[in-house]
Amino acid sequence: MLSALGSLHTGRLVLTTVDPLQAADQAMTKALLGEIGLAGARRNADTGFAAGAALGSLVAFTGCAVQFDGPETAMADSGPWIEIPPATATPRLLWGRNTRPPRCQDCGTALRIWRERLAAPDELADLPGRSCDAGLSLRCDTCGTEAAVHRWRWGRHAGAGRSFVLIEEVFPGEARPLPPLMQALTELGAGPWSFFYVQD
Repeated sequence: MLSALGSLHTGRLVLTTVDPLQAADQAMTKALLGEIGLAGARRNADTGFAAGAALGSLVAFTGCAVQFDGPETAMADSGPWIEIPPATATPRLLWGRNTRPPRCQDCGTALRIWRERLAAPDELADLPGRSCDAGLSLRCDTCGTEAAVHRWRWGRHAGAGRSFVLIEEVFPGEARPLPPLMQALTELGAGPWSFFYVQD
């Protein structure tokens, strides 16, 4: 019976700006990631790239399931690849089956029924997985604080932003961006960047 469900998404490492209101220019992001060797040859016409030759020096991989042999492997549709979608007009929350209840910014209480309160996600075609408007509000059942979803603490299991760099086929926790990559992204002019993991 399990095979009828199809294969589950391994996961993705998502990089985005610390300030979810900031956005980096997509063309500049593509150029920068090509220059530093994170993004290699195009996989599709718009946003997908094979992993570049510098992937292993810009992202630290752990765990025994990680296999990549450089850009040739990624071009052959196996191993990690990079997606650089266009910036969204407003912040989006990206989340998945691995997402845990967010914590209130004031009292730290976890909101266990957050999915029900967000109702159906309004996914955008340019973004993979589940997403919704990060300006939607959630109310804490403990202290009564009401705040936009991007102000809740999601840990490394979801996140909000307008600009995203997605490193695909990465199991949550098995890859971490290294300081040279994060410093390079900061130079795009949208402030410092952070990261989280999403599984569809």
